Amino acid sequence: MDLATSGNTVNVSAALATLEPLGPDQYCIAFGPGATRFFATPNGYSATKLPRKIENDLLGGEIKKVLHASFGSDADSFFFTYEMKSGSVAHRAGKAIPAALDSFVKHISAISEEHTSALRVLLGAYGSYIAWAGAVWISHGIPAQLYGALRGSSFVTDKNYNEHEGKLRTGVIDNVAWHGNGSWFLQNGRSVHNLTHAPTPRIVQEAFLGLCKCMASDDIVNPSSSIAYIAINPHSATGETFAFFVKIWNGQAPEFVLRFEPEEIVSRLHLKEKELSTSVNPKPNRQTSLDLTIPQKGVNGLQVFQWGVSRHTGRSHLTDSWELELKKGERVKILKHMGNDWFLAENRRNQRGWVHKTLLDFQDFTPHADPREAYARFSADIDKLMKVGNIRSFPNLANYMNSCAKAGCSTLKKDPQRLSICVHDLHELMRGVGVYTLDTLKAERNKWHPDRFARYCHPDHRDILTEKAQALFVLFGVIMDMLVNPPAPEPAA
Repeated sequence: MDLATSGNTVNVSAALATLEPLGPDQYCIAFGPGATRFFATPNGYSATKLPRKIENDLLGGEIKKVLHASFGSDADSFFFTYEMKSGSVAHRAGKAIPAALDSFVKHISAISEEHTSALRVLLGAYGSYIAWAGAVWISHGIPAQLYGALRGSSFVTDKNYNEHEGKLRTGVIDNVAWHGNGSWFLQNGRSVHNLTHAPTPRIVQEAFLGLCKCMASDDIVNPSSSIAYIAINPHSATGETFAFFVKIWNGQAPEFVLRFEPEEIVSRLHLKEKELSTSVNPKPNRQTSLDLTIPQKGVNGLQVFQWGVSRHTGRSHLTDSWELELKKGERVKILKHMGNDWFLAENRRNQRGWVHKTLLDFQDFTPHADPREAYARFSADIDKLMKVGNIRSFPNLANYMNSCAKAGCSTLKKDPQRLSICVHDLHELMRGVGVYTLDTLKAERNKWHPDRFARYCHPDHRDILTEKAQALFVLFGVIMDMLVNPPAPEPAA
């Protein structure tokens, strides 16, 4: 069906704003080469670098909704589906779509208006594609496992090498996504995919598993009843640009996990009641026994806080400014328990906001003082101690910082013959110095050189005190080495 174009000079963004949004749980996320994109959601439309023919269609004023969009590798390889104001459905195909695909589109469109309305085309990189209308489909160049999933549920005709036509035995195709790296997703009454294991990139696996944990359905292998839409950018070099949406659940705002390279993952997930009572982290987690009376005054009058590490980047509700904007791996200070497992928290930039308990990992931390306050007190006390001299007992460093909850470290710290802190405590204490550099750590370490420290000790206690000073001197050397050669991250469980 041909579409009239217009010389209307109204810009495309304004034209998109006049379109009727898609309905609940309806999405179209189309990635093209470079900056070419087209997004359609229940909240409206956005687009960048559209083909000129598509811009003219949008500016023509005859389109009610954009139902579907897809981009191939070539600038003139694209396919859009419109619902017109007249009530009909129309398609716009670029001239560079493969010949076999063009023949399929024309054949389907000639059968009936019903077939025309059902027609969808997904274009990938390097001439790959899949198109379908209800149960009938055609494909070329898609991952072997995706083709195997289609073949296993279809009557198939092999047209030629890597090009196939088929008809599903039962049901219809609802959604397909893939990347040349081998990751894929197919929804045809049930969901089949390989998004939870190789060759799907690890970051995509983690995002999909995180999404599944928040679904109303418990079935991660076949979550078809909960998934609204899956999109993977086939033109991305890594396959790590994606958009996952869950169907609206219990009247809540739509849930999603998105990543547009090179940005971090952004998500809005509502953890279901069954999930709020357990940890998202498969490892044992201390958060089930949080002391909700924290913060409180600790040793030396320092205020003690609970601390946690963010598991994600962003907010659980993207537009809720009262939530703290998190960065994955960032440590935050818990200021107050707000009820229903929500906390008022503060990051190192002194920004405050609400955070849900399940978004934080408390596993390796015990309540402890703010490193900045602890270091200020520690530095003042040690300077005073060395100025007076005649030291008879070694400072109890745990009075300043006792943050590490690792089992091995806890055992060592209880030994009265050893220091009362471990290397993790010392690292946490030194984070409060302000400028955490090698030169700063060297200056702090030099205070504890045994020969220098011995000058401040009472003769009767010098030997045992210099042994502990030597141990602390060595610990400083360890955290200096950690700064120069950061340890590899622990593998995910």
